[in-house]
Amino acid sequence: MRFLHTADWHLGRIFYGQYLTEDQAHVLEHQFFSILKDEKIDGILLAGDVFDRAVPPIEAIELWDSIITRLAMDYKMPLFVVSGNHDGAERLEVGRAMLGQSGIHIWGSPHHALRPFEFESSDGKVAICPMPFSEPRRISDALGFSKNESKLVDTDMTEGSLFTYVDTNELETDALNLHNYDQMYQAWCDYLRNQVPKGMRSIAISHAFVMGGEVGGSERTLSVGGSEQVSPHVFKDFHYTALGHLHGPQRMGADYIRYSGSPLKYSFDEHMQKKSFTIIDMDTKGNVDIGTIPVEPKRDVVILEGYFEDLLNNKELQAKHKDDYVQARLLDMMPIMDGMAKLRQVYRCCMTIDLVGRVAAPMADMGDSVFKELNERQLFNQFAETVWKEPLTEAEQSYIDSVWDRIIKED
Repeated sequence: MRFLHTADWHLGRIFYGQYLTEDQAHVLEHQFFSILKDEKIDGILLAGDVFDRAVPPIEAIELWDSIITRLAMDYKMPLFVVSGNHDGAERLEVGRAMLGQSGIHIWGSPHHALRPFEFESSDGKVAICPMPFSEPRRISDALGFSKNESKLVDTDMTEGSLFTYVDTNELETDALNLHNYDQMYQAWCDYLRNQVPKGMRSIAISHAFVMGGEVGGSERTLSVGGSEQVSPHVFKDFHYTALGHLHGPQRMGADYIRYSGSPLKYSFDEHMQKKSFTIIDMDTKGNVDIGTIPVEPKRDVVILEGYFEDLLNNKELQAKHKDDYVQARLLDMMPIMDGMAKLRQVYRCCMTIDLVGRVAAPMADMGDSVFKELNERQLFNQFAETVWKEPLTEAEQSYIDSVWDRIIKED
C-alpha cells in the first residue's frame, strides 16, 4: 500500500503583502497530481492547516474545491484530512458526510474523530486514526472526561498502558490533567488504537507540536510557554504517524513518526529547507519504507547578501533569481536611497531589505554625546554628506546657509 503524506498547505497565505495562491496552485494542480499518477498512490494523508486562517479568501476556497473535486471525480483517489490550528474546524467539515461518500474524508472536531476509519486497498485493510488539532479540554469533552461521567485513566502513562473505565468519584484530583496536551493526546491515541482490530495496520494523522521538533519561522505557537508539546512516545503504537504543524520535513524519534513539512517556504527563515512530498510504502505487516519527492516551486525563497551595488549589477545572480522571493541583506554601512525600487528593477519579487551592515557597524562616533555637540547646521551637513557620500560644495554650502538664516529670521 502506498500513501502520499503532505501537510500545511496554508491556502490563502499572504507573504509580505502578496497572496501566494498562484504559487500554491502551481505546485498542487501540476506536480501534486502528476505524483499521484506516476507513483501509483493509493491514498493521501493531509495532516492539517489546509487553509492559512479560519475564514480564508475566496481564491483559496476555490483552489481547495478544485483539488477535492478532481480527486473525487477524475482520480477516484481517497483523501484523509484533519484540521490544523490555522483551519476553522467546523468550516472545513462542511459537507463531510457527503464528501465521505466520494472518498474525501475530513475530520475537524475531536467529537467526529473517535473511531478509526477502515480503508481497504488491494493488499488489505488499514485503520486511519484521525486526530485533528484540538485543545486538551475539547479532547477531554469528546472522550467523555467530565465530573459526572466515567473517565478513562491510564495507571502508567509513561509505559503507554491501556486505559480502563473507573468511576469519577474514585479518581484522585491529579490523576489526569485535562489541560495537558501530552496527556490528552496520549488518551486519544490509546482510545483510537484500542479500537483497531487485532492484526490490522494503523496510521495516525495528527496536527500537533511534537517535542524535539525543529521549529521554523512561520509556525504559529499553539499555546503559551511550550505547554502545547506532545511526546512522540504517544504515537509509538501506530505503524505510521503523519504529522502536520512544523514546516520542515523531519522524523520524530523514529522513521515512522514524521512531519512532511509544508510544500512551500512561508518565511525567509525557511530559505534553506528542502520542501518535499513524503511517500510511504507499507507492507502487509505494517512495516514502512519512506521516500521523498522534492517540490518544484514556481518561485524560490532566497536570501541574497552583499553590497548594494554588487547585487544591483551581478547579471548572473539576477538571471538566477529574477523571479524569486528575495530578501536583500545589505552589507553597506551608508544609507541607500530608494534601494527597494532599484532592486525590484532586477529582482522583481524583492520583498524586504535587511540592513545588516549598518547594524553591525561600530557606533562609537555616532553616540548621543557627539550629536549633542552639533548645532542644526552641522547636523544637516553631516546628513547631506552621508547621503551624497561627499561634503557640500562651496555653492551648496552658501545656499544652505542662506536658508538657515531665513529660517532663523522667521522664527
